[in-house]
Amino acid sequence: MQRLCCKLCRRAFLVIGLAVGLTLLYGARSPYAAEQQSDLQLDVVINGAPIHMIGAFVRFPGGMIGATRAELASMGLRTDATRSTADMVMLNEIPTLKYTYEERAQRIRITVDNAYRLPHVFDLSNGAGPVHPQVGWGMVLNYDLFSTFNIPLDSQPFAFSGTSLTLDLRAFSPFGTFEQSGIVDRYNNGGTNVIRLDTFYRFSDPDRMISWTAGDTVNGALLWTRPIRIGGMQVQRDFTLRPDLVTMPIANVGGTAEVPSTVDLYINSTRIFSQDVETGPFSLTNIPLVTGAGNAQMVIRDSSGHETATNVPFYGSANLLAPGLSSWSMEAGLPRLSYGSITDNYLAQPVASATWRQGLTNWFTAEGHAEGGSGIANGGLGMAARTGTFGVATAAIAVSKFAASTGAGGSLWGIGTGAQAAGSYETNILGIVVDVGSQRTFGDYEDLASATARQQNIIFAQTPVPTSSPLILPAVSVAQLNVYGNTHAPRALDRITVGGPLPFDAISSWSVSVIHETDASNNVSKLASVSYSRTLPYNTSVFATAFKDFGTTGSVGILLGLAIPLGQTAAISSTVSSGQGGTVGTLDASHPLGFEYGSVGWQVQDSEGAAPSRQASLAYRSSYMTVQAGATQTRSSSGATLEATGAIATMGGDVFFSDRIDDAFAVVDAGAPDIDVSYENRPAGTSDSQGKVLVPTLRSYQQNKISIDPANLPVDAEIGSISENVIPADRSGVLVPFKVQSDTTSALVVFVRADGHVVPAGSTAHLDGGGEFIVGYDGMAFIKGLAGSNQVTVDLGEGNCRASFAFKPRPKSQVRIGPVTCR
Repeated sequence: MQRLCCKLCRRAFLVIGLAVGLTLLYGARSPYAAEQQSDLQLDVVINGAPIHMIGAFVRFPGGMIGATRAELASMGLRTDATRSTADMVMLNEIPTLKYTYEERAQRIRITVDNAYRLPHVFDLSNGAGPVHPQVGWGMVLNYDLFSTFNIPLDSQPFAFSGTSLTLDLRAFSPFGTFEQSGIVDRYNNGGTNVIRLDTFYRFSDPDRMISWTAGDTVNGALLWTRPIRIGGMQVQRDFTLRPDLVTMPIANVGGTAEVPSTVDLYINSTRIFSQDVETGPFSLTNIPLVTGAGNAQMVIRDSSGHETATNVPFYGSANLLAPGLSSWSMEAGLPRLSYGSITDNYLAQPVASATWRQGLTNWFTAEGHAEGGSGIANGGLGMAARTGTFGVATAAIAVSKFAASTGAGGSLWGIGTGAQAAGSYETNILGIVVDVGSQRTFGDYEDLASATARQQNIIFAQTPVPTSSPLILPAVSVAQLNVYGNTHAPRALDRITVGGPLPFDAISSWSVSVIHETDASNNVSKLASVSYSRTLPYNTSVFATAFKDFGTTGSVGILLGLAIPLGQTAAISSTVSSGQGGTVGTLDASHPLGFEYGSVGWQVQDSEGAAPSRQASLAYRSSYMTVQAGATQTRSSSGATLEATGAIATMGGDVFFSDRIDDAFAVVDAGAPDIDVSYENRPAGTSDSQGKVLVPTLRSYQQNKISIDPANLPVDAEIGSISENVIPADRSGVLVPFKVQSDTTSALVVFVRADGHVVPAGSTAHLDGGGEFIVGYDGMAFIKGLAGSNQVTVDLGEGNCRASFAFKPRPKSQVRIGPVTCR
C-alpha cells in the first residue's frame, strides 16, 4: 500500500510539474494575452513636453507597457520599420527609451533620444492633394472683332479696308469640353475667307493627372525634339490639373528643437514660412523653390531669443522631375500643315509619337521620345542631371531612318539614316548665369517635322491644278514650296548666354549672347548680341542693346532707351535705334489697361528718322466687353482701327455678356438685384435684375473666394453665408448660389409688464406652437415663425406672464409690433 501511494505521488508531482512548465512556457511566449492585460488611455509627455495627445497603451503583468507600432508612430516614436503597424511593441524595446507611469494622473512620461523620434513634418504645400472641381453645363463664345480703315492722303473720307472676326466656342459639361475656333475675314472687295483653327474634345482627370484629347492637338515634345500639329487622339500627363504640386526636386530642411521654438524659413533672404514647433525633431517639405541657384536658410529661435541658423544651398531647374514623378504623352493621327491659312490641310499619312520623362533621383531625370509614320522612324534617349548645387546638364541622342517615295512619280528622297546629338549646361556662378548648348545632326537625319513637310512639298509638286480634295492642296507659289523645302533640323546649332549684375553695381544687369546656326542648306548665321540695363533714381531706367550678324547677312544694329514712370501705372520711354534701314528715334507714352472694370488705357507714339510714323490708341474695359480704337500715320498712308473683344456665356438658363473668358468663370446668384459681388476681396460686379452676375476671371483647379455685400439685401432676407470658395475645372463654369431666402414670418416685438415697465433683458420666453427666444434690451425681442394670432409665455424669474398679439407680414420690410403687455 505504501509503495502504491508513493507511486501515485510521483505521478501527481509529474503532472503538476508538467502543468507548471507548460504554464511558464506559454506564459512567457504570450505575455500579451487578452485575459492578462489592461487597456490604458494616457496623457503622453515626451522629454518633459506634453504632445497634446491621449495615447492607447496596454499594461501587462509585471508592469510592462506597450502599444501598437502605428500608435507609437502617431506619438512620434521611431520603431522597427520591418514590423507590421498592428504589432505590439514594448516600450523598453525602443533603445534609450525610459518611461514612468503615473497611475493617479493617468499620465505616462517618456524620455528618449531624439534619434528615436520621428520628425514632425510641416508640408509647405498645405497638403492640398487632388482637387474635385465643380463643373456645370454651359457654353462660352469668345470673340474678337477687328476692323481697319484707310485714310488717303488727299483727305478723302474713311475707306473700309477689311474686318477680321476671331471666334472661340466651347461647350463644357462634367464629361469634358468641346471647343471650336476659327477666323472669318471680310475684305473691301466683298470677298470672304473662313479659316478653321482648332476642333477638339478634351476630358481631364485631376485624381490621376491625365487629360484625353480627341481632335486637333500638338504632340508631346522635349528640348531636343520638334513638335507637329496633328488631328487625332492624345493622352498625356497633365500637371496643370494640380497647381499645388511642385514637380521639381525639393530641398527638405529639418532640425531639432530642444525647447519650444519658432522656425522661420527664408528662400534667397525672403521669409516664406514661420511656424511654432514643440520640442523634438521636425522637417519642412514641399518647399517652393525658385529656378536657378539659391539658398534656403532655416532659423530656429527659442523663447529666450537664441537663434540657430542652417543654410542649405540648392539649384532648381524645370528640366528635373522629383523622384517618382513621371511626365508622358502619347498621340496618333494625321499631320496638319499650313495651320491658320487657307491652304490648311491634313496629310493622309498616319503618324504616332510617344514622349516620356521620369524623375529617378533628386539629381537625375531620364527622358525618351519615339515617333513614326510618313516614311520615318525616329527615336532617342536623353537625361538631365544636377551637378551638385552649381547647375544642371542635359544630353540626348536620337537616330532616324526614313524610306519615302512619291508613288507614281518614283522616289524623291529615297532611303537614309541619320543621328542627332544635343547637350546643354546651365549654371549660376557668383550671381553670373551661364547657359550653353549645342546640337548637331549627322548623316540624313529626319524627324516628323521635316518628313511631313517634305510630303507636303511632294503634294505641291504633283498638284499643278486646284483640287477640291481636303487632303491635297491647290497649286501654290514657288516661295511657299521653298518654305516647306527647308524644314530639316539644322546641321549645327550652338548658343551661349552669359549675364547677371555687374560686380561693382548690383542694381545693373548685363547679358551677352552668341548664336551660331548652319541650316540644312549650309547657310551660316552667326549672331552676337549684348544688352545692358540699370535702374536710376525715381524708378527711371536706361537700357541698351547691340547686335551683329557675322554670317551671310552681315547686319548690325543698336538700340538705346530711357524709361520714366508717370504716376503709378503710366510711363514714357524714348529710344534710338540704328541699323541697315537707317536711324530711327521713337518717343512713346502709355498707360496700360487695368484689369478692373471701368479702367482706361492709352498709348501715343511718334517715330522720326528713316521710317517716320505716328500712332495713338485708346482702350476701355467694361463688364460687357473691351473696346479699343487707334489711328496710325506714315509717309504714304494713314488709317484707323477699331477692335471689340468679349464673350457671350450661357449657364443655368441665363445668357451673359462679359469681358473675354480665357479660363474658368462663375455665375453668382446673389439672391437680389444690385448686390455687390467681390472676387478675392476685389469688386467683380453688381447683380442684375435677376440677382445674378458673371465673374469671368476664376483660376481653374484652385480655390477661388467669392463673396457678396449683404448691405443691399432686403431687411427680411436670410442668408446662410456671405462667402463661398469654389474650385472650377479648366475652361468651364460653375454656379454659385448664395441661397438668400425671405423671412415673412418674423417681427420685432416690444414687451412691457402690467406696471408699464419693459420686460427685463435676458428673460426667456416661449412662443406657443413655436420655439424659445430671449428678450433683449428695451423689452425688444426678435421672434420667428409667427402666425396671424400668437400667444407668448415669458419667464420673469419670480413668475411667468402671458401676452397675446396679432401679426400681419409685410414683404421686404421689417415688421415691428408693440408695446405688448405681458400679464
